[in-house]
Amino acid sequence: MHKRATVKDIAALAEVSLGTVHYALSGKAGVSVQTRERIMEIARSIDYSPNSGAAALKRKPLTIAAVFPGTTEDGRYYYTDVWKGLRTMFNTARDFNINYIETPYYNGVNNHADELTQLLETSKVDGLLSDGWTDDRGKLSLQRFINANIPVTLVTNDLPFSSRLCCVQPNYRITGRMLAEFMVPQIPPGAAILIGAGDVLMPSHYLTVEGFDSYLREKGLTNPVFKVHTQNNKTETLKHLVRVLQKENISAAACVNARGSVILAQALIETGMAGKITALGSDLFEENFRFLSDGVFTSLLNKNSFMQAYIAAKCLIDYLARGITPPNDSIYVGSEIVFQSNAAMYQDGSSRLLL
Repeated sequence: MHKRATVKDIAALAEVSLGTVHYALSGKAGVSVQTRERIMEIARSIDYSPNSGAAALKRKPLTIAAVFPGTTEDGRYYYTDVWKGLRTMFNTARDFNINYIETPYYNGVNNHADELTQLLETSKVDGLLSDGWTDDRGKLSLQRFINANIPVTLVTNDLPFSSRLCCVQPNYRITGRMLAEFMVPQIPPGAAILIGAGDVLMPSHYLTVEGFDSYLREKGLTNPVFKVHTQNNKTETLKHLVRVLQKENISAAACVNARGSVILAQALIETGMAGKITALGSDLFEENFRFLSDGVFTSLLNKNSFMQAYIAAKCLIDYLARGITPPNDSIYVGSEIVFQSNAAMYQDGSSRLLL
């Protein structure tokens, strides 16, 4: 096995002290130009690279907090995989001397803004991971971290003018176009489509719908598209979906978000249309896998929330522990279609194995 080059190797070859090598490699003063260049050339020739993990152990611990919806009730549909992605990355990076804090929030007294405010006021945090979709109080709370020079990395939804370090998310317009391109060939020309369009104000929802519409428009397709937006009252949302399915001769249906997918599946079952039309659910979780297996959904749209969180955590760790700036401030994760034939790969987690 090839032995990793060390500063001791460089010092021996350059015939200088370890301190001189450290000064040269770190760019500190106290070393002549000629000596620095000679040491740098030797380092390159023996393929020396710093041991970031070992260096991290000598530094004070870094504390990174993650603030996302908790995995109870509706939050578990999408955010269970977000938390899994974060935990996988932090477990991989355990040699970097990092304290990882999980701060789940819920609707009610401990909402997003309240948890962020309490975290900033009571904990010494070096970095923050969070969702960019929040109310005005939440935006102000996120901005307080940024104003305190604490780098913030966002997942799933962005706040592009907040000076966050980066955001990791799907390109939702492309995801919407992909959804349309998949559905249209499976239905008669001009047939009606039902879209569970989610929250009209949430970028991850309305941008997906915009992408869907743009595909139809650019292809000159005239399919009627009925959009049902999520309401706070799930019963009313279900009734609206049922009415459209019963009255509008729908040939295909899809949903842009996880919570809405469960309601769409219920509407398909209630109207007797489950298994009779092309239908796509959104995101991967226990109920959706069951709807796919039972034929309620033809396929599932996977927006890779696990990978979004994993990459976001890696970007923040690399920035804080290794001084590596993300390659872009907007990093896009691809979406994909999951079928009955390959669903087992996602259910047992093998598709999430990371090197």
